[in-house]
Amino acid sequence: MMLHPRFPSLAPVGLLCLALFLAPAQAQAAPADEAAAIIETSGVRGGFIVHVGCGEGRLTAALKVNDSYQVHGLDRSAENVTVARKYIQSTGEYGEVSVARLYGTALPYIDNLVNLLVVEPDAGIDNEE
Repeated sequence: MMLHPRFPSLAPVGLLCLALFLAPAQAQAAPADEAAAIIETSGVRGGFIVHVGCGEGRLTAALKVNDSYQVHGLDRSAENVTVARKYIQSTGEYGEVSVARLYGTALPYIDNLVNLLVVEPDAGIDNEE
């Protein structure tokens, strides 16, 4: 896992947050274990988490480890968004955990809203300095 505090392609958003770019090997871990590791590594103890490249939504849902968090998944694929929404609804967490489609390179949030940004390697977000 790589900790990365800056996002040149997302600079217009002006986010002050910590991002975890997930290593492909971590994708093999159970979503709850992966979420716990991400939260532990980040040191974030509540707030708004964004998961870019959320896929089917299993990790997105698992990132809501307790009631101190709200989680928003983003994905470029309409099909992934539909699948993720259905999964999250099946967990009873939809509302505190939600998913939307990502368009463009800027995140759809006001400055300083996001406490933790989790970015999948294949999310199409440039993490090069």
